[in-house]
Amino acid sequence: MIKHSDSIEIEAPVSDVFAFVSNVENLPKFQSDVVKSAPLSNEPMRTGTRFEEVVNILGRKVATVCEVTDYQPTRRFGFRSISSRNINYAGTMDLQPNGRGTRVTLNVEITLNGWLRLVEPVFKMEVKEGVKKELAALKNVVEQ
Repeated sequence: MIKHSDSIEIEAPVSDVFAFVSNVENLPKFQSDVVKSAPLSNEPMRTGTRFEEVVNILGRKVATVCEVTDYQPTRRFGFRSISSRNINYAGTMDLQPNGRGTRVTLNVEITLNGWLRLVEPVFKMEVKEGVKKELAALKNVVEQ
């Protein structure tokens, strides 16, 4: 299993940051491997809500159903993939007020199965760099 965590300071109120990250249609705006993301129903966002992502994984586009695992307005947004056999991933974003802005901590866990386990060492490095890039992109788009 691959686990990684990183944080960034965003100069925007917690409520604005949470509204942005908990709208799953915004995920492609800061997660470069997410091509598309959309809820599977018109229900309000909450724990248990499902959405579909199209994700670039090792150069291939893969459609994955995800489920919101933690929905605490202005505090935490988390989800996990539930439909992939070869890769299972989960992420949570913890938000804390910090002066005029927000400290965002992104925690990811990835389990590779089958033949993908062979590339885990390389994937681990990609995850570390990817989390840093996602946080920087999030900061950029929210502060605009």
